[in-house]
Amino acid sequence: MAVLALLAGCSGAPPTPVPVPVPTHEPSIFPFPSPSRAPVVTTDGCQGLVTAAQVGQAVGKALQPTAGDGAGAATQYAHSVASLGLTATVRVCPFGDAAGDQVTVVVLAFPDAEQATKLFATAQGVGPLTPVSGFGDAAVSNHANALVGRRGKTVVAVYLVLSGVSGGDHTGTLRALAALVKS
Repeated sequence: MAVLALLAGCSGAPPTPVPVPVPTHEPSIFPFPSPSRAPVVTTDGCQGLVTAAQVGQAVGKALQPTAGDGAGAATQYAHSVASLGLTATVRVCPFGDAAGDQVTVVVLAFPDAEQATKLFATAQGVGPLTPVSGFGDAAVSNHANALVGRRGKTVVAVYLVLSGVSGGDHTGTLRALAALVKS
């Protein structure tokens, strides 16, 4: 009887076709390129940790949050940390200006100090980093454009690129940027 009711509903004119919207920015769905560029994705991987004004004051330049997927970058860091058997909440804060100056602050908050210490020990083995004082429990820097520090259950990494400036000791600026992070 249910089959008869279904067939009875199918008799008569065919149903009117319903238009299906076609997405224009989903290259993974279609094998051909979209006729227009996908919009730049800007997400807040920083989650309000530090502001452009704070970073600009520490560097002495007017900086703005840079366009890009900060949340996507935070996810990549979290996956990298997980590959080491660690768990962290990650925030990525990229800033820059039209002149090419760039500051990136990366904060990894671990559930315990042991995990933070393990990641910090891994970072110490990268590049020519030397111990520096004035930030947290321990910090290392190349003195020109990178500082990695550990404070309790948190690891902070700061990267600095100043356009038109090569070399030079920027340890004070790097420390000031790292100190912006309150854990």
